[in-house]
Amino acid sequence: MPSLVPRKIFQRLSTIKPIQWLIIAGVFHLVFTLSIFLIGHFRILPNHFDRYGVGISFAVDGVVYRRLISDLAEALKYRGVGVWLEVQAPLHCRLYSLSFIFPGSLIGYNILAAEFFNLIYYLGILVIVYLLANEIFDSTTGLATAATIALWPSFLLHSTQLIRDSASTLFMLSLMLILVMLLRRTMMWKRSLWTSLIAVAVVIIFWATRGNVWNVVVASLGFTSILFLVRLRRERKLLLPNLVLLIVVIGAVLIVPTRIESGTVSGARSPTSVIAIPGGSNRSSRSMWARLITQIRARRLGFYVYGAQASNIDGDVTFDDAGDIIRYLPRAAVVGFFAPFPRMWFEAGTSGRTGRALAALETMAMYALYIPMFYCVWSERRRLSVWLLFLTGSVGLIGLGLVVINAGALYRLRYVFWMMMIVLAIKGIKNLRSQSGPPLGPQASSPAGS
Repeated sequence: MPSLVPRKIFQRLSTIKPIQWLIIAGVFHLVFTLSIFLIGHFRILPNHFDRYGVGISFAVDGVVYRRLISDLAEALKYRGVGVWLEVQAPLHCRLYSLSFIFPGSLIGYNILAAEFFNLIYYLGILVIVYLLANEIFDSTTGLATAATIALWPSFLLHSTQLIRDSASTLFMLSLMLILVMLLRRTMMWKRSLWTSLIAVAVVIIFWATRGNVWNVVVASLGFTSILFLVRLRRERKLLLPNLVLLIVVIGAVLIVPTRIESGTVSGARSPTSVIAIPGGSNRSSRSMWARLITQIRARRLGFYVYGAQASNIDGDVTFDDAGDIIRYLPRAAVVGFFAPFPRMWFEAGTSGRTGRALAALETMAMYALYIPMFYCVWSERRRLSVWLLFLTGSVGLIGLGLVVINAGALYRLRYVFWMMMIVLAIKGIKNLRSQSGPPLGPQASSPAGS
């Protein structure tokens, strides 16, 4: 009899519709954000949250952003749109400033005022993750993946903050969904046109939000192009609407960085793309590889002024040329996939041991999830979309291991790539379960070709 209890619970939960799960997730996030704000407001954990609910131990950028967002809100309220536009600020700060005007004018300039956008980002990420997993595999994988990410503790904490991570994650995943659809579906012209317009908008917003990981976007397009050629060879069809969509996305990725500035705070250098169609004032005589090496070196050096130097990994490593970078790639893969390492789990961080303990639990969870993830890649190796997700996630993790020396910064920058791996891991768990016994829930089938 006890063994029937989990089956009955699963069957009852399986009757809840996705939109109902989304409503539950929205209410949960609202309550969670309110709880974080109250913890900060009443100084219950003063080493971790300030009185505005900003995480000073894990999202310290939010302190600077909150001041900038407040200034933007004041400028828009009292000095007009022109002054508001003249202030140099990242896109996410401009959006948050709108919510600081209302409801911020009533409840204060804090994370509760930002919840309007943060809730959209949080629910949007869950929806896109569900659609991504459903597009590649099936709806049960999508629901399980979305639930896993919705309850991932540190991601949940960061989703309440004033940082740009949630927005950039949403649009990076949206671009991945479009590329997966391009690989899997046989599009009609009307769908191709609308998807192209959406893709251009996603590319523009992502560049404006987080242009410093643009090289991963370029790499994902390279993988998509190669995999699309594999599909054309398999099916022996031209798939012209799909090809047009791919060309539009490639064009947008090459043109946007030289036509639109990626927003930064005042005094910070705007990101650039090493591969782009240059405008009249953006031409460079330097080779692509020379620009890439300079960019990697500069971004790595930028973390030497980061506050929490005790969390640095390989802080003494510098890159003088391409050979140094190539030799460091294996180590970068280890850092990107596995940091923070076990020896760091039991050390006290800048703000105590709480953050390290949470990071240890989540890192151990990812260590465990990597096993079914690799099993999924092997068992579903004929699906081109699986390779796209795996290769993009891997390049993202290795790239971060190459340039980010601070474990705390690496941890939250890595979320979007971990999410790609979690999609594969959940499917891998399902495949392993199907090998050992009958599944608890209904199985949905999808073609394995792409």
